[in-house]
Amino acid sequence: MSMILIIYWKKLKIKWLFTLFFLLNLSFIYAQDTLLISPVSENKKIKIDSADFLDSSKIKLPPNPKKSALLSLILPGAGQIYNGRWWKTPFVYAAIGGSIAYLQMNQSRYNRFKTALELELAKKPHEFTGKINSAEALRNLRNKYDKNTQTSYIGVVVVYGIVAVEAFVDAHLQNFDISDDLSIKLKVPGIQFSYTFQN
Repeated sequence: MSMILIIYWKKLKIKWLFTLFFLLNLSFIYAQDTLLISPVSENKKIKIDSADFLDSSKIKLPPNPKKSALLSLILPGAGQIYNGRWWKTPFVYAAIGGSIAYLQMNQSRYNRFKTALELELAKKPHEFTGKINSAEALRNLRNKYDKNTQTSYIGVVVVYGIVAVEAFVDAHLQNFDISDDLSIKLKVPGIQFSYTFQN
């Protein structure tokens, strides 16, 4: 009989220890989420005004991604300035200006070789007389720069689009939460679970 009591006592002791351990852990988790305030006597009252802590005029809202992209489409670089990334504007204009300059160079060469080919076929002197006397060579060069011109038009549109996409993505990333809070919060009707990772 005494042996049965000893076994029963050990099982009971383990259950109590487990219950005590569980309750201590719950109180520890609860204590992490609560704000400890020192006791105040009834004579002293604490008045906390939220306006002391939060001045809405000083809060800077993150940029709106759609507005940023729209501004960038209307005027390249405006979306970057709206996002507060004004230093990107010279790069925007360098990219667009470079693509337009490349387009104009190809367009100019296409026109020169086109005119030279027409004059060569009419047996008249042209800009490349003595250098290129073959109509076939002039036709190949004209076709090459015509193809480059068409590709350059696509390039200008792509660069213009990339500028708007960059402004849109940058505005989205400014809204991205990069805080050190790695807590998991799960809300299911009737159940609420929260777990915080500690360093």
